[in-house]
Amino acid sequence: MTSLYRDHALTELYTILLIVLLICIAVIIITSVSTGFVTSLLQKPPTFAVRATITTPSPGKNAISLYHGTGDPVLLSSVSSLGYSGGIFFTLESPDRDKITVYPSPSMTGNTWESGETVIIYYDGSRFWATDNLTSLTTKNGSGGIADMPPGIWVVYITDQQTQVVVNSLAVTA
Repeated sequence: MTSLYRDHALTELYTILLIVLLICIAVIIITSVSTGFVTSLLQKPPTFAVRATITTPSPGKNAISLYHGTGDPVLLSSVSSLGYSGGIFFTLESPDRDKITVYPSPSMTGNTWESGETVIIYYDGSRFWATDNLTSLTTKNGSGGIADMPPGIWVVYITDQQTQVVVNSLAVTA
């Protein structure tokens, strides 16, 4: 007769443990949904078509021109503010296979990059910059703000800031 009471007591213990476990799982799910963790996992990167070419903004000085064909408009963002603006950022791979950060130019407009618009990635002699406002840059600095890029095959990586997914990569020859 004592074994019947023990079996019953074990069943109650398992029931209580199962209820506590289910409550913990529910709390984790509710917390994940309310803090936005789940929505950030479900975020899809933008899709858009881009064409890359070498352009000559001034004689003897090359830059990379990125033309936004069709697709989602995107913000041009900085790598330093990862996960907050929902924009994209650029990274270059040099002909020597070095990864190079591209910084937003001080001459950026801050507008979204949409179909039919162009972004220029240029070298100033020390860093690579991206601008959607080349006219302002050349008006302010003349051709002195742009240095010639080293020759070779350059790869441009366009990465979604929020998901950290490379949405496009393009090769150009300078």
